[in-house]
Amino acid sequence: MGRFTVHGSVELRIQDRILEVEGDGPWNLEAVTQANLNFSELINGLSSEPWGALVVLHGDPIYVPEAADFLVKSIRSECDSGRVATAIMVEDSNSPEFAKRHLSDIYQRAGCEYRFFSDKAEASWWLIQKITSAQSKD
Repeated sequence: MGRFTVHGSVELRIQDRILEVEGDGPWNLEAVTQANLNFSELINGLSSEPWGALVVLHGDPIYVPEAADFLVKSIRSECDSGRVATAIMVEDSNSPEFAKRHLSDIYQRAGCEYRFFSDKAEASWWLIQKITSAQSKD
């Protein structure tokens, strides 16, 4: 099978115990795989304690089936390594309700807690509550 050009982009940064992910879709398997390779060390650095992800997606946040399957496994692995919750924001999408259903399917298959937000401050507050709660259980 031939290799395809990477479609979609993603940027990551860490703010306290929150991994901030900002991306423009749609994404193919090559984009998801490349992002995983590029950012695995950054993500692994969070795994010593509970952490959360704030995911802000622009455009049409749709994953081809192979990329969605890869993402499910990746999210599941991160949740097994301390990721306690994910706050998701869908911005500038032509079909935000379809995007939310698509993303819900991915996160439900991964078995990790998630919630959609329209306000970044509210999303961050929710994540901090989830992280704090998980830390107090340790």
